[in-house]
Amino acid sequence: MKLNLICILSILFFSTHILSQKNTFTISGHVYQDSIPVKNAEVFIGSPLYQVFTNAKGEYQFKNLPAGKYILHALRQQSLIETQAVELSSSVGGVDFHLKTSSIELDEVTICAFNKEEQIKFNPIKAEVINTSQSLPKATNIQTLLNSSPGLKLRNSGALGASNEIIINGFSGRSIKLMRNGIPLDYLGSSFGITKIPVNSIERMEIYKGVLPTELGVDALGGAINMVDRQCQTSELQLSFERGSFNSNIATVNGFWKVSNNVSLGVYGFSNYSDNDYKVKNLPILDPNTGRNIYIEAPLFHNTFKQHFVEGYLNIDNLKWADLIQVRLTTFGIHQDVQNNFANRSRPFGAVYRTEKTNVIPTVTYQKSLFDNKLYLKQFLAYSNIENSFVDTLKNVYYDWKGIPHQSVSSSEVGRLNALPPGKVGVNSNNENFIYRGLFSYQFSSKQKLTANIINNYLINSFDDENRGYRTTSVSYNRLIAGVGYDALYFADRLNTIVQLKSLHFKTDGKTSAFSNASTTVSKSGLSFSFSAKYNFSSRWMVRGGYENTYRLPDQTEIFGDNTFILSNLDLSPEQSQNYNLGINLYETSKYSFEINGYYRNTILLIKLQEMNQFQGAYLNLENVKGYGVDLEGMVRPVANLKLTGNLTYNEFRFNGSMGEDAIDQHYQNARISNTPFYYGNLGADYIFKDVVSKGGQLRTYWNYSYVHYYYLDYIEKQYEPNGFLGLYGKSKIVTDRIIPQQHLHTAGISFDTKAFRENRMSIGVEVRNLFNNDIYNNFKIQNPGRSIWVKIAYTIK
Repeated sequence: MKLNLICILSILFFSTHILSQKNTFTISGHVYQDSIPVKNAEVFIGSPLYQVFTNAKGEYQFKNLPAGKYILHALRQQSLIETQAVELSSSVGGVDFHLKTSSIELDEVTICAFNKEEQIKFNPIKAEVINTSQSLPKATNIQTLLNSSPGLKLRNSGALGASNEIIINGFSGRSIKLMRNGIPLDYLGSSFGITKIPVNSIERMEIYKGVLPTELGVDALGGAINMVDRQCQTSELQLSFERGSFNSNIATVNGFWKVSNNVSLGVYGFSNYSDNDYKVKNLPILDPNTGRNIYIEAPLFHNTFKQHFVEGYLNIDNLKWADLIQVRLTTFGIHQDVQNNFANRSRPFGAVYRTEKTNVIPTVTYQKSLFDNKLYLKQFLAYSNIENSFVDTLKNVYYDWKGIPHQSVSSSEVGRLNALPPGKVGVNSNNENFIYRGLFSYQFSSKQKLTANIINNYLINSFDDENRGYRTTSVSYNRLIAGVGYDALYFADRLNTIVQLKSLHFKTDGKTSAFSNASTTVSKSGLSFSFSAKYNFSSRWMVRGGYENTYRLPDQTEIFGDNTFILSNLDLSPEQSQNYNLGINLYETSKYSFEINGYYRNTILLIKLQEMNQFQGAYLNLENVKGYGVDLEGMVRPVANLKLTGNLTYNEFRFNGSMGEDAIDQHYQNARISNTPFYYGNLGADYIFKDVVSKGGQLRTYWNYSYVHYYYLDYIEKQYEPNGFLGLYGKSKIVTDRIIPQQHLHTAGISFDTKAFRENRMSIGVEVRNLFNNDIYNNFKIQNPGRSIWVKIAYTIK
């Protein structure tokens, strides 16, 4: 199999290389900014594949181009752009670009978003792009932006700082990878989580569905979200403060100073605080008169979340031996009260909390282009040592949902821990993370590019259970993922294909549990293959499809657990899946767009979190799942300044058997996947009033509606499902209250953005979430906040 794939790749490469030499021409020229030659400016034709970079003299050159009409784009550090049209019937020289700094004053964000978003969106690999920098004036959050994206649904277990689960095209949980600038987030712990970071922490989110680009190099099964940092080009200081319901406060600072032509300094940080004391219904409390539970509505009383996150960085660029060297130092701390256990709210806690912190996380990034910018290198290295603690100090006391303590004979609130020795408070652990990422790409010609990516992630979990006086420091987990991708254009550039191979390997070594002397060493691997293609029938519509036979290695939480609620499991196997995608895209960029995408998944050894007892769970290879889904999305601008959007997703994924010959749940064969929404959609409207108060002032109003169809917490045999079309109508033939009802979530907001004076910028935004105060439930039927109001002020000093 490996030999055949290598032969196919070789034939594709050499045949294209030979054909490209006949009847081909050259385009060359210079890129200037304010009449000064620009080094490392990006010049591309139509898509990122036609990509070269200027040398020290500002020169660029495209070779081996067939005759035809071309649109050339010049881009410097993703912020300045100029476009030129060239009709090629012979070699052409002197196609120069003259970039002007003044051209970016007000339209910088818009220009950046258009180019990067379009490059990603119309790639053979299906992706959505959310430009979060355009949401800077809004008092919104990352969750709201993600939930409005087609095919994606974010579920969380609370408000600010809560745990969450992401669903993309039928896959959920840890099958979806989160990254920052193409690097897996493991080395940052949970500090950069979706429910924790403010909107202006990043410039954009790239949402990949199915096959992932070689540049990312991770092992996601169903997709990935890559959060890209904002890139500043000139000195500026950006400050913001957000105040919301439940005593929520979010502050951010983002500063960048251009010290010289080669040196710049930056600082970024944010701070979060919230009581998260929203009201919740159906909380059980013991009635002393009857001895039975009654159910009340009460505010959460021990749910505070506090966090700080600070980064400083040094950039050295435009050296002979390096285009960029970046050294970054990061520190963070989290304190989170634990109100109840991970799966339900049957029992409240009044003094349990968890902390997560690190002194400093150093990272180094190196970038260099060689051989007339044909070879591109990017290297990343990081080390982190993150301390986690779970604290349970109470003995012989428990709380009820009114926040009243009661005497008991329990040794702790949680109920799992034994009596604590004097001065001991709970469970501590350290996660050490060494991560290396090497990215290499070589541009053979304007039509061919080869990319290689290597990620090595070595983790050590040190566990300290102060209750039992036991400590182990020998549990390790090593992951290595190496991939190569070949990108090519055919048929007058209408067909763009990407072929990828990935080798995945992991090894675990250590004690199976801190409460046991048993140890194990496990080593497993897999080989992934994918093929993606798009064909442009015209400038307004295209067809895109892909196939992959892929693996996903367990992540550190699935292997190590959290040493409290989630037990470790060193013997997990990689998830495996065969995935197919096919989509049609009809678009006119400025006026309308419509896209329909279908996908099929056949997954085995699916890793899921299973409750082991009342207080704990573990990740296990539990199920085989297969099925299909479809999502629709559209955008239209009926009048100037008004944008209407909508999307709809339906998933038909079903249980296809459990692990082991003695499984007792085979009667659920073909049952719909439990505790997972299968039908949901969004509608949105956005209207901009321009030149409000002063020239350049912008007043934006927006509204978003999100719908989730009801679904069951448990498996329901297919014969008992509703008979209506696709199971969307009618009632189940069995009676159960283990159901999450229909969800109707409305969000409305307004923002004002203008220049305060000179080059400075000020904005203010107001947003109302869950406008009609509907009951919103999520994972395990845990209730989310009701209506909340948020106000945000942001100020940028140039």
